[in-house]
Amino acid sequence: MFNQELEEKVHSARLAFAAATSEDIVALGRQYLVRLEEYLSNLYEHPGAPGRNLQPAPSSSYKAVAAIKETVRGAIEQAERERDRVSELLDSLTETTIGEAVETLNAQKYKGRNTWRLLAGAVTDGDRERMSMQEAGEVALRLRREAYVVGCACEVDGDESV
Repeated sequence: MFNQELEEKVHSARLAFAAATSEDIVALGRQYLVRLEEYLSNLYEHPGAPGRNLQPAPSSSYKAVAAIKETVRGAIEQAERERDRVSELLDSLTETTIGEAVETLNAQKYKGRNTWRLLAGAVTDGDRERMSMQEAGEVALRLRREAYVVGCACEVDGDESV
């Protein structure tokens, strides 16, 4: 409605992100964020954007102008919510503390165990397994990405079966 070419690019980026695998979800999410930011910039420049002064054309009414402003404001709010959601998701898939990593290893029962803990500068499961904190963080982030992608696939499968 505002910029069809840009809206199509955002839509394509959203579809690619929704179909992402655990290997490419971060890259596709970042591409989607770039498209959302471009779309938001375009909306902020629209004459009907908040703070802008859209003057009614001689043949249009003030109701029509109000409707345009409401539509633009709604599009901005929706795009901002989506940008914030995707940004938070990407942060959760790319950043972790060692404590969060240990929690993820335990929650996902990495290697069939839920007794992972931080001990003496490493992450260990008693005497059986030991890994560096960096390795534990990398494994935890991979597990999070895999869990997210599987969870999204289940939601899509569930939607199609209804």
